[in-house]
Amino acid sequence: MSLVELKDVVKSYGQNQVLKGVSLTVEKGEIIAIIGRSGSGKSTMLRCVNGLEPIQGGSVSFEGTKVNDPNTDLRKLRQHVGIVFQSFNLFPHLNVEKNITLAPRVVKGVAPAQTRALAESVLRKVGLADKIDAYPDQLSGGQQQRVAIARSLAMQPTLMLFDEITSALDPELVGEVLKTLEEMARDGMTMMLVTHEIGFARRVANRVVFMHHGKIWEQGPAADTLAKPATPELETFLSAVLH
Repeated sequence: MSLVELKDVVKSYGQNQVLKGVSLTVEKGEIIAIIGRSGSGKSTMLRCVNGLEPIQGGSVSFEGTKVNDPNTDLRKLRQHVGIVFQSFNLFPHLNVEKNITLAPRVVKGVAPAQTRALAESVLRKVGLADKIDAYPDQLSGGQQQRVAIARSLAMQPTLMLFDEITSALDPELVGEVLKTLEEMARDGMTMMLVTHEIGFARRVANRVVFMHHGKIWEQGPAADTLAKPATPELETFLSAVLH
């Protein structure tokens, strides 16, 4: 059984059909880079995986559970599916430790005595162990984004979704966030990420999925597909983003 399975997914906002019959499977341990122009449906597809966007047709499953079944407990499901957005969404009035441990305490009932150790362990993974007592406004954008990643990791998810998490960052901060993702890839985390970082996709992703006009237009092993696109649309897209 695949970890994630999308079958003929249709998603519309009013008259505007954003996803037009998207099918995709993701295996445990895979890293899928989702690329394409703005408006091609990338972020929408990602948000359908954990039920943030209801769908109008087809089905989405995670670990065999139907995400779009009205009887599915989405809160429970989301404990296993972390998502990080381009805006960090940290609570400004809480320090880094409390930002990270709020959900594990409230949702999973992690005992207060264990929360500091939990925060320390996930901060080590993102290279920020020394910032445990800092407040968000004392951190750079790249550091805040890495804390947001640590906060998701604290829930010990099976799958991580990343929605253009470097696009709001200054170029010099992008590298530190991508390095964190590379570390997670080495640790075997399953990831789906919408990204403009083609070099990163080529280096780290197992598979690249190119979306165009609300469909998966082309997909394949990342290095091969990005080196030799099979469709003129992907070729045109790559020449636009790489120059």
